Amino acid sequence: MFRRISLLLFAVSFILFFGCGEEEELERETLEPSPLPVTASVARIDVLFEVISSTGRVSSRRTQNLTAQIQGQVVQAPEYAGEEFSEGAVIFRVASGQHASNLSAANSEYRNAQALYQFEIDNYRGEITDGVRSMLRQTTGLESASASLSSARTQYGNSAVSAGFNGVISDVTAQDGMTVYPGSPLGTLVDPWCLQVEVDLDERQLARCASGLKAFVIIPSLNDTVLVGEVRSVSPVIDPGFRSGTVVVDVPHVPDLRPGATARVEIVVAEHEGSLVIPEQAVLIRDDRPMVFAVVDGHADWRYVRLGSSGRGIVAIEDGIIDGEAVITSGHYSLAHDAPVAVVN
Repeated sequence: MFRRISLLLFAVSFILFFGCGEEEELERETLEPSPLPVTASVARIDVLFEVISSTGRVSSRRTQNLTAQIQGQVVQAPEYAGEEFSEGAVIFRVASGQHASNLSAANSEYRNAQALYQFEIDNYRGEITDGVRSMLRQTTGLESASASLSSARTQYGNSAVSAGFNGVISDVTAQDGMTVYPGSPLGTLVDPWCLQVEVDLDERQLARCASGLKAFVIIPSLNDTVLVGEVRSVSPVIDPGFRSGTVVVDVPHVPDLRPGATARVEIVVAEHEGSLVIPEQAVLIRDDRPMVFAVVDGHADWRYVRLGSSGRGIVAIEDGIIDGEAVITSGHYSLAHDAPVAVVN
């Protein structure tokens, strides 16, 4: 009997002991918050590019405004914008019967004068010197006929408007059959393979720019493609109204990059090698001081930091973080010190 009672008491004690343990374990799990999902980046030694940023538009470095030189009717014009032309190719032609008639008459007059001149040379008695040749050109009318023919050719040639370089027609103003006059706009030729970006900078930024500086050019329409360009020119004067000046950056050609596209330009004014850098989005301001959250053993570790130069989305850290430590870059705005976190990037 006594043995049965002892076994019963032991069984009850065993159940109570382990039941309490499970409750305590469940309570601890309930009190421990779940890790918060965050993204993080590792602090690393790298080159930091200090930049001046601005937004501008891509344009062609070579543009030719095509205009009529004579009065007449357009008899040749491009069929569509975007048509390519080689240097020297005729893009527009303006018909003028009067100029064609003048050229024909000048050609006839020149041939007659040339024949007479040659006859005089062949029958001249004496030594034929340069002075004699000049005198005969005058007396036979060859000199005058030559000048008239040159003028007629120029006037007739003005009926053709040609490409000054290899390019593409960006717009067509005049169509076949239109009557045009001297100075009438016909269209525009651009060089789409020789591009640039113009940006306006305030006078303080302008003072830090110089020709030859490296520039990063970001093209939003091409999925934020980054091109490496170079500053070609810096405005020597400042607009007194806007207190700014223009900087021109040469841009390499890539497929589908067109004049008129928006571009974000980052001009490199200084390079800091061997900098300990982290993404700028990792830095928060608390108590008017910059700080970051480092990831230590699965918890957020609050760190005040001293910042250095910044540029292109990264910032140099001079104190507070060491090389190789991970810092939280998102999901950290409402974090507290020592909060459990789970890096999910």
